[in-house]
Amino acid sequence: MQFSIVIPVYNVAPYLRECVDSVLAQDFTDYEIILVDDGSTDNSPAICDEYAEKYSQIKVIHKTNGGLSDARNFGIKKAQGDYLMFLDSDDFWNRENVLLDLHNIIKENNPDLIIHELISFYNSEKIIPRKFKNKEIQNFSYDFKEDLKYLVNNDIYYATACNKVIKASIVKENNIEFPKGKLHEDIAWCADIISHIDKYTIYEKSFYFYRQEREGAITNKIHKKNIEDILYVISDKKDKLSKINGGLEYLYGSYMACLDITLLLEKKERNSCFNKLEEFKFLLNFHPRRNSLKAKIPLLIYKVLGLKYGSSLIHYIKKVLI
Repeated sequence: MQFSIVIPVYNVAPYLRECVDSVLAQDFTDYEIILVDDGSTDNSPAICDEYAEKYSQIKVIHKTNGGLSDARNFGIKKAQGDYLMFLDSDDFWNRENVLLDLHNIIKENNPDLIIHELISFYNSEKIIPRKFKNKEIQNFSYDFKEDLKYLVNNDIYYATACNKVIKASIVKENNIEFPKGKLHEDIAWCADIISHIDKYTIYEKSFYFYRQEREGAITNKIHKKNIEDILYVISDKKDKLSKINGGLEYLYGSYMACLDITLLLEKKERNSCFNKLEEFKFLLNFHPRRNSLKAKIPLLIYKVLGLKYGSSLIHYIKKVLI
């Protein structure tokens, strides 16, 4: 079959049907859905089984709780499709011809990777498309390593698995897994696939609704571990990515996210994290538009005031301007 859609499931009973139904609504049928129940304690396991009994293209895996990475890895191992897609169980698709469009792209170009856009979904009255910053894609070479720096700098290639369609053989043959027990696992996974992608393309039609501010979602809570796990990835990947044009620009985005969320911690944890962030301060030099005045001002602030006070000042300035 052509597509394997891996859906990790953990206590999402209110959203699960909408998620699965959005895939079942597709007018292209050469796919499988792999529901990985990661030890849910609500009605999610029963819903999974209900769908599997009714639809032959749905497989269900019930396992003890191991976290999002572990659930995705289980799904990858069971996947039989030529291409992998990831859909979180509180998210959904909103178009019925997505897979047919992707099938046609694959038939014509045979890419290793297809990148698409996400739509931030808060509620029916607040929907914000995350549009690629630069739409002049006709000038791309579609050689991934040649274009990576441009893709990163224009917010096209960033750290999420959910906006990527990738050849399953690349993931399986290179034993690329999501890091178990780590938060922000997509940062590591998206870093790991970089060196294995040659040909890519872009699917411009928005269809993936990424649910925001859901009660109980792990992305709603910021702890010291968030910072530590991002810095672990940066430390682990920086040497390899430094050899790829655009690799350190990719890590810059995660580093800046660390600076932002560190300000949300309690004072004692905040000071500890800022000390750890100092080790990777060199990444500030990989701002995508580092020669612009807009980039030079924050860099100067960090240089004069340091990360701790510089981040506080920049945060205040942004708050005033917004």
